[in-house]
Amino acid sequence: MLYTNLNHIESAAEHQKVISENENVMICCGRMGPMCIPVYEIMEELEPQYPHVKFFDMEFDNPDAYVIRNAPE
Repeated sequence: MLYTNLNHIESAAEHQKVISENENVMICCGRMGPMCIPVYEIMEELEPQYPHVKFFDMEFDNPDAYVIRNAPE
């Protein structure tokens, strides 16, 4: 699990549930490294400004992160 103040997705099933239950979702799949930490910080700043959007993170090295790594978009 990532050490952020965001909601966390930890499985492919949880990812599917989040996508199916929410119209506007931002999921950042990353690590706790210098390239990703600023993204998490910005997401945390944006969260109160966009209450209609659900913000989540997912650990890149989680085996279930294939749902994001292999996404066609």
